[in-house]
Amino acid sequence: MRNRKWGTLLALLMVLAMCVWTLSACGDSGGSGEAEEAAEPEAAEETAEGYTNAEVTSELSMADEVKAYYDAVDMDYAYNLGYDLAYNWDDLAEANGWRSAGSDAEHATADYLVKEWEKIGLQNVDKLSSTCDKFQFNSSSMKIADSDVDFHGNDQEAVEAGTNGPASYQVNGTDGDLTAEIVDCETGFEADYEGKDMEGKIALVQVDQSNEAWIDVYMEQAKKAGAAALVTWANSGYGEAGTYTTNVQDVCSADILPTVAISADQAKLVKKAIKEGHNECTLNVDAEMVDNGGTTYNVYGMIPGKNHDQKIIISGHYDKYWYGFQDDCCAISLVAAIAKGMIDSGYEPENDIYFIAHGAEEWGVTDSQFDWTTGAWGVCEEHSDVTDGALAMINCELPAFKVDSLMQIVCVPEFRDLVGTMFESGLIVTRGEQAFSTDPVDATTMEDGITYRIHGVPYFLNGFEGTQFMCQRYHTIADNAETYDKDTFETNIDWYGAYAIYIDTEPALELNIAQVADDLENNFNEDYSKEAGVDPEKYLAAVGELKIAGAEAHGAALDCNKAYEDAVAAGDEDAAAEARTQGFELNKKALEAFQEVQDKFFYDSDFTADYGQLQTFNNLSYIDGVLKGLENGADIWGENGDGIADFAYQINCIHDYNYCNFSADIAERGIDMYTDAYYANKNQGQWGYGHQNPVVHVGDISAQIQRAETIEDVDVEAATKAYQDARDELLKYLGTALAAEMTYTTDVSDCLK
Repeated sequence: MRNRKWGTLLALLMVLAMCVWTLSACGDSGGSGEAEEAAEPEAAEETAEGYTNAEVTSELSMADEVKAYYDAVDMDYAYNLGYDLAYNWDDLAEANGWRSAGSDAEHATADYLVKEWEKIGLQNVDKLSSTCDKFQFNSSSMKIADSDVDFHGNDQEAVEAGTNGPASYQVNGTDGDLTAEIVDCETGFEADYEGKDMEGKIALVQVDQSNEAWIDVYMEQAKKAGAAALVTWANSGYGEAGTYTTNVQDVCSADILPTVAISADQAKLVKKAIKEGHNECTLNVDAEMVDNGGTTYNVYGMIPGKNHDQKIIISGHYDKYWYGFQDDCCAISLVAAIAKGMIDSGYEPENDIYFIAHGAEEWGVTDSQFDWTTGAWGVCEEHSDVTDGALAMINCELPAFKVDSLMQIVCVPEFRDLVGTMFESGLIVTRGEQAFSTDPVDATTMEDGITYRIHGVPYFLNGFEGTQFMCQRYHTIADNAETYDKDTFETNIDWYGAYAIYIDTEPALELNIAQVADDLENNFNEDYSKEAGVDPEKYLAAVGELKIAGAEAHGAALDCNKAYEDAVAAGDEDAAAEARTQGFELNKKALEAFQEVQDKFFYDSDFTADYGQLQTFNNLSYIDGVLKGLENGADIWGENGDGIADFAYQINCIHDYNYCNFSADIAERGIDMYTDAYYANKNQGQWGYGHQNPVVHVGDISAQIQRAETIEDVDVEAATKAYQDARDELLKYLGTALAAEMTYTTDVSDCLK
């Protein structure tokens, strides 16, 4: 049977991470030519290898403050703090190095960061508590009688020796020793359990969470087979740095059975023992998951500005697996280094600048497809005074390893133009041989920024997706200090600070809502629109009006900032103050419009983030591929990716591939978790709730198609009806959604007036 394609989704993300947006530096602003020209000093060097700049060349009003900030950045402090957060396991980690949601280690680290924030001079330092599902992993062991299998993963010595498993997923442990037969269940697919009596036994399964399925599906299949516990290992997809690495990810499903990970080296010993007839396994996992019974802390401090009605947020998360040197200890030290650099340079901001260390980013909610960025969700939901009036959030992830190619800046679409403006400004410097791509990458849903975005705060992020680091070292002990690259780290610290100072200094936030209209146009399909009963010309005309309104508002912001720069250059304090007053009013309108866009146009498709009905259009296209193949008697899997199953598995953002290898009811439950109805009676909707395109329910037929050898194995009549019915339902939804979007464009435009 053909291997799929969970990796296709991640491959898509990699393409997105490397894509080049054909944007001009400032885009279609709609403002005066003089305003655009004044806002763009002589550009720093842009070569075929990317943007490099050894020193500040800008003549903007904040150039001296940015230079002083660069000079004040303390790289030794930044490295040492990151190292301590990663390697101080006596005080700041659980026994195996983890710092998980609501755990004792997370609480101890929050107290540590409070002292650190105060030490560097931040004001109003506090811990913001919020509710999470607690997970604490204390110790583990795994032994097979009369064999070499004797593993434990509960202390630093074991981790450093490479025996870092069994490592528990975010589920409850074994409640003492679990002694049972261990059975090699190969890849853990439904077929691998056929003919095996698994009742009360331990399943050993090879997983690939990049190319096959997420851990939840493996867990549920093992549970359905009757297993009492699941031991997993991987040598592909993630954890590819070596056979000694143990990799874990987050769990979305409910707590169903103890599940742990071991390394490929350890799995080899287990397989050898089983083959030799030694299968009495004793598994002991001391792990606790408390549904809705934990507290996570988000540590914040601030540099107060002259105006307390607006703010800028700089953030990272401090929960981790094993060392977590890059993910995300260095991000927290980056946040602290920026704060220290600003304070030591004497920078006096116009607006409050907040520095936040988020808890529970990796995981914090069970039984949800939106289980990560839980601490940030608590900030936005339970402490909205922190986010009220935020002009921007600049989030940080994995900032200190050398990327495979050019460094990237990630942002919401509305900030694409500002990325270009910043590179042309001459404010951004690079260190060593580092170079930037000047083409921004659109933000996804993979970190805390998504939560702020949903709450109306636009954001930036350093690029880290689509790199070798993610498949090799991510969430393993290989995420360690050996990965440190000083030039990358310093370059990231530099641009974060420069962006914050620029946004803080200029009166008007350069947020371009016209980019939303561009995305709506690019994601639109005229043919399906017509079928749904919506006139494409009317839809595009409505989007065009939004583009005009967005461009005019963006132009007004540029004009305001030009007026401010001219006033400062001329020493005209009254004119500068007038520009700042005008900017404040423009910012309120821009942020109101941004929130309206997120409420009305934003959809998440698992990892991806889109404006408009892109996933619905894609689903219709895949359905049509299936229907055409059924009608023409096509191959199940085509050599050119044009077989019936090639289209079938891609439906629902590739989640239909689960029907290929796992029980249909398990795959269907996974699909259900991408519907708002699933969360209607839960307090677990999180950031994805209310932002999902409808899913397609063709499970049994999809399983039949993907498991067929030839079309003779498919009930063509039943399959055709199932997909045609699904198509009809999608078109009904699409007609309603597109009609609503035409009115939404007016709502957003009105915010900008």
